[in-house]
Amino acid sequence: MSTYIPENVQACIKNISEPLDANLFLYSADISQENADLFVEVVRSVSHKRENAVLVLATYGGDPDAAYRITRFLKQAYKTFTLFVFGYCKSAGTLIAIGADEIVISDLAELGPLDVQVLKENDFRRSSGLDLQKALDVLRDEVFKAFEVCFIETVYRSEGVVNIKLAADIASSMAVGLLTPIAGQIDPLRLGELSRSMEVAYEYGIRLNPSLGGKIKKLVDGYPSHSFVIDRQEAKGLFPSVREPSNEELILEQILEQCVRSPTSEPLIFSLDEFIEDIVQETQLNNIQDGDNDEKSTNDDNDAEYFPSETED
Repeated sequence: MSTYIPENVQACIKNISEPLDANLFLYSADISQENADLFVEVVRSVSHKRENAVLVLATYGGDPDAAYRITRFLKQAYKTFTLFVFGYCKSAGTLIAIGADEIVISDLAELGPLDVQVLKENDFRRSSGLDLQKALDVLRDEVFKAFEVCFIETVYRSEGVVNIKLAADIASSMAVGLLTPIAGQIDPLRLGELSRSMEVAYEYGIRLNPSLGGKIKKLVDGYPSHSFVIDRQEAKGLFPSVREPSNEELILEQILEQCVRSPTSEPLIFSLDEFIEDIVQETQLNNIQDGDNDEKSTNDDNDAEYFPSETED
C-alpha cells in the first residue's frame, strides 16, 4: 500500500521551495557527529538540487563540532540557507542559526544561549559550561562583600583603635578563610576544560559569521542560564535577518507540528521535497499498476464469457 500525502501538503512544500528556489530539509534530533554524517548524506543524495536551502530544525543542542560541520557544509553546498525554527532550537542549534543567512522564527519557537553542554564528572548527565564560571563569579562577589563588611565593621567598632592596615589584614584573613575550603573543591584542569569549551563555541561562531562579533560573545556568556528563552524579539537584536513565518510557512509548521515543536526521540533527518516527490512517484506507479490489474481483470472476465467452463451444459 502506498503512503498517502494530502494535496495541501504537496502544495505547501512546493509553494515554499519554488519561490525560494530551495531544497527543504528537516532535522529533528540531537546534534551529534553521527547525525551530522546522516544529514550530509541526505543533502548529497538530493536528485534535483536547487540554488538555496531551507533547514527546518528542532533540537535541544548537542555537539558544537557537529553543529559547525553541518553549518559549514550547508554554506558551501548552497548559495544561501534559511533556518526555520518552529520549536526548540537550543545551544548547538543556536550555533547553526549564527551561520544562517535568514532565520524564520514562529511564535512557538525559541533559541537559547550558546553555552556548551559538557558531561559531568562520574555522571552521564550534561551540565552547562557556564555553571562553573557563574559559580566563580558568585564566589568572587561574596568574598569581596565579606572583606568589605569585615573591614568596615572592624574600623567602625574599634573607634579608631585598629588602624586601616590592620583592619585590612584582618578582613583579608577572614575572606581567605572563607574562600580556601570552597576553592579547594575546584579542579583547575576541569576549569581549563570548560573554559576551552566556551572558547571553542565563540571561535566557531566567529568563523561562521564574523560580522556578529560582540553578539556571539553575548550568546556565549551573556545569559544567566542554559534554558534562557531567546524568542523572535530577542533574536532580532542578535541576528541581522530575522522574520516571522509567512502564511505558507505557518501551514508547514502545523503540518510538521509533531516533530518540530520538540525534537523526536529517534533522529528524523530527510529532504522534505524529495520525500514528497518520491511519494508522488510511488502513488503514480501504483495507480498505473492498479489500472493494469483492473484491465487484466476485465479481460479475464471477458474471456470467461467467450470460453465457458467445460462443466457447463
